[in-house]
Amino acid sequence: MTLESVARKDFRDAIRSRWLLGLTLFFTLLIGGSAALFFGYLLRGDGANSESLFGFTSTLQQLFSVFGFSYTGMIGFILALIALVTAHGALIDERESGTLKLLLSQPNSRRDVVFGKLLGRSLVVSLSMLAGFVAAFVVMAVTGTQILFTPYLGQVALSGLLATSFVSIGIWLSASSDSQRQAFFGTIGIYFIFSVLWAAVSTGVPRLLNWALQELPGLDTLTTVQIFQMRLFIKYLNPLRAYETLSVQLYDSAIAARLFKTGLSERLALEPVFAESLPFYFSGEFIFLILLGWIVIPPMLGYWTFKRVDL
Repeated sequence: MTLESVARKDFRDAIRSRWLLGLTLFFTLLIGGSAALFFGYLLRGDGANSESLFGFTSTLQQLFSVFGFSYTGMIGFILALIALVTAHGALIDERESGTLKLLLSQPNSRRDVVFGKLLGRSLVVSLSMLAGFVAAFVVMAVTGTQILFTPYLGQVALSGLLATSFVSIGIWLSASSDSQRQAFFGTIGIYFIFSVLWAAVSTGVPRLLNWALQELPGLDTLTTVQIFQMRLFIKYLNPLRAYETLSVQLYDSAIAARLFKTGLSERLALEPVFAESLPFYFSGEFIFLILLGWIVIPPMLGYWTFKRVDL
């Protein structure tokens, strides 16, 4: 067996357990059902297009953003949770049941197992999510809604990358945990950090750094613009926010995407700076690399731990 064989076995297990079927039905109802509700009833008319629900520059989304909500952001939060739940037991469940030793007794290396599980679980989440976007596409076609193909396909691709990034994090947790209980609570903790606590981190780190600079003689404190830029950069280290701002950029300019969901004071301070020159670390390419980093680095850390574990 090889990495691909492990992935195929994991995927077949998901089919037999009906986990893939359940996720497919869930995303079909969530994304396809939302499209049916909006384009079939709430947004019916000649002016409706795919951006009205999935984009960010429509009146609907601008109203939502006042309350810190976007439909795509909601999809991201749900995808992250499902990906973590799907992946967190990938290795530790088999380790505790004893089937992992059987898997490794075949011509599989520990590397094959870790990255094969990553591939298999990513396919499960991504294909079920894709079914939801296909259902939404069918709804828009049936209701005569204009479909902006390039942004829509880009959003589907970004959603797949986000799902894979959180599967990667889940694989890392599973490979690094000593028990199912530890992996479970680690999953809850990681999700809570990314979905709730990250805003506090992005606000607290610049304040802490500024306080340290005030205490050290001869050093200048951060300017307001520097504080806002640091806060924004830390936000984009979160794969959820990286995904959301890249999704906004599919429909609007890079500057508008970076200022999406920022407060009034941040917007007033950063907009003229970004209009003059957008720093490279706020470019779409750099933020895309951050998202890719969450796909690559966690399973490598998980493998580094797993290959030293005494089974």
